[in-house]
Amino acid sequence: MEKKAGKKKSVKKTVYVVVVAIIAIAIVVWAVWLRGPAVAKVELSVEPSTLVADDESTAVVTAKIFDAEDNPIPNRTVEFELSYLYRGGKLKEDKVTTDKDGKASTTYTAGTKAAERKITASAGGKSETVTINLTEKE
Repeated sequence: MEKKAGKKKSVKKTVYVVVVAIIAIAIVVWAVWLRGPAVAKVELSVEPSTLVADDESTAVVTAKIFDAEDNPIPNRTVEFELSYLYRGGKLKEDKVTTDKDGKASTTYTAGTKAAERKITASAGGKSETVTINLTEKE
């Protein structure tokens, strides 16, 4: 009888290991599916790229994110950051989710000090920076 009890323990351990392995694989697959493909590239543009430093003028800043096969990545958060805050203007939103075409946009409102301003967009460990030129009021 002791032999049979030992075999039952061995079978229970094997079943336990298999169940744990299946759960681990399911978690990894779910995490990869939920996160989606890795970001390989961020493209960033601003229109217009020159504004009057009047605390009113605006420009649209658009980021596009792509995977390694140059496919756009939807439903991913892009973080926008303005490099100079004091009288440098502001961003309407600093976190935006990409649309079905992998695009995320925010609006930059000019500050009151004429100078270059840099805006960086980041997603999935990749980033890109654009420059906006603020000119004196005439």
